[in-house]
Amino acid sequence: MDKIFQNYIFDLDGTLINSCEEVLECFKKAYKQSGYPIDETRLSDNLIGPPLKEIILNISPELKDEITLSKIISNFRNIYDNNNDDKSELYSDVLGKLNELKKEGKRLFLATLKPSKPTERIIRDFKLNFFEDVYTIDKFQKLMTKREMITDIIEKNKLKKEDTVMIGDAPSDVISAKEAGITGVGALWGYGTDKTNLIKNSDFSLKSIGDLKV
Repeated sequence: MDKIFQNYIFDLDGTLINSCEEVLECFKKAYKQSGYPIDETRLSDNLIGPPLKEIILNISPELKDEITLSKIISNFRNIYDNNNDDKSELYSDVLGKLNELKKEGKRLFLATLKPSKPTERIIRDFKLNFFEDVYTIDKFQKLMTKREMITDIIEKNKLKKEDTVMIGDAPSDVISAKEAGITGVGALWGYGTDKTNLIKNSDFSLKSIGDLKV
């Protein structure tokens, strides 16, 4: 990617941090607390990215009971939000690249489908204090899509769309970016093994965050 941007919107899971082990372990515990059986062969990093309800229905497509579904969601949030032994890890070069971007005067933002509480914990624990603003799925007490987050960031901060890029590991990240009128960059180091749709829908794709030109 040769183009240099001024404004960078980053996804979190699968882009800055690898939280796969932690998230999947919390799903196991949430199912157990709910008393609903889980097929552990369905658990993989390909699941992570969409909203919780969608992930659970991908794990248990036969699950039709909304009460049980809500219970699993509630249990997962309680377990994950309050975990003090998070096994998540930063991807290689993340701190260095974010620090480099900041030193060059770039404007950095975060847009994640995580709720605020675990996002704040991760930012604190991994010292990711580089962002002017952090958008979570529940930032405004209503669920937000990634496109809505991007659009609000642009409008609130009066960003020029041609100078703004969204970097994420899911096809929905780059699709949302293009729908919002900005460049979408695929993070190929993120979750999942099949990158076909990510590459197809990205304006550019990168093998590592270290390849991001400043």
